Amino acid sequence: MRTKLLFLLAAAGLTFATTSAFAQDGDSNFTGPRVEANAGYDSTHYDDGVAATPNSLEGARVGGAIGYDVAIGDKFTIGGELGGGITVSGDVTGTAGTTSYRLTGGRDLDASVRVGFKATPSTLIFAKGGYANSQFRLRTTVGGTTGNTVTKVSTDEDGWRIGGGVEQMLTDHIYAKAEYRYTNYGDDVSRHQALVGLGYRF
Repeated sequence: MRTKLLFLLAAAGLTFATTSAFAQDGDSNFTGPRVEANAGYDSTHYDDGVAATPNSLEGARVGGAIGYDVAIGDKFTIGGELGGGITVSGDVTGTAGTTSYRLTGGRDLDASVRVGFKATPSTLIFAKGGYANSQFRLRTTVGGTTGNTVTKVSTDEDGWRIGGGVEQMLTDHIYAKAEYRYTNYGDDVSRHQALVGLGYRF
């Protein structure tokens, strides 16, 4: 998966180098390089096979993204995006006898291709799809006669991510965004994210 991510980075760089002239066609809305900060709701669903335990991990997510978009005609755009974030709240805890556990989310990375439609000169409706790599952490504490034994384990999950949303230009360079994203990691693990963002187009 690391090779795929490096390939996407190289492709994004090639697109930037070969299409920078298009950003000077007089219509700067939704084209060229951009950077943004975003935050919102994050919910991961899983099936651990135990009916008595929770099957979702919910919390708040903060992050950001960089991207580059190219105009296709008067109404459409296409581009690439690299994003990352971290879950800053929310966990799942449980106890069975003298054993307790705590499950939390870690960093969340993605690389995607985005296609947009200019509904108005200042409003873009977009859809996206790509690859995601996310980390989850489990802390287990086992009580004993001589003290507690603590075990920490983290796992990286690869999956595919799709999403869509609306981007609104507030000035010639600043935009606001609302976006929904769905990620499937396989093995009955999936993720839903609803984010809002504020960005700058150069």
